Amino acid sequence: MGRAEDDLLVQYRRLEHELDRMFAELAGGGRPPRAAGMRAMADVWLADEPPRVVVQLDVAGVDPSAISVELEDDLLVVRGERRRPTGERRVYQHAEIEWGRFERRLRVGAPVDVHAATADYDQGMLTITLPLAPRRGPETVRVNVRGDA
Repeated sequence: MGRAEDDLLVQYRRLEHELDRMFAELAGGGRPPRAAGMRAMADVWLADEPPRVVVQLDVAGVDPSAISVELEDDLLVVRGERRRPTGERRVYQHAEIEWGRFERRLRVGAPVDVHAATADYDQGMLTITLPLAPRRGPETVRVNVRGDA
């Protein structure tokens, strides 16, 4: 692949990321499913014993110490970066590996115990385990109504 093809590939990836961002905004997500850079593909499932939500992301080549995992309410945000190797000059014949920063925002869809969450990295897979929070029964709350009588 020559310099012109490299430039064309970079332009194509930028266009692809911009389209992802625009469609995410149209769908009401407000933020793109991924930041410009690499794509971290994810699987999310509900496991039975013990009851938990499991999120697994393909982040091969990412330094585990550079991965950030945050959970607020039911929104899981995972950030990181796969850095391109430096050193020798490369003239690509074929280039499919995505490099750069990533961000995945995933709705968990169930109440979880954020204090018992764990994240493990093994062979390029990041597995986040979110134990389900105990279900609360219905609550009755008294609300005072103010107004003119």
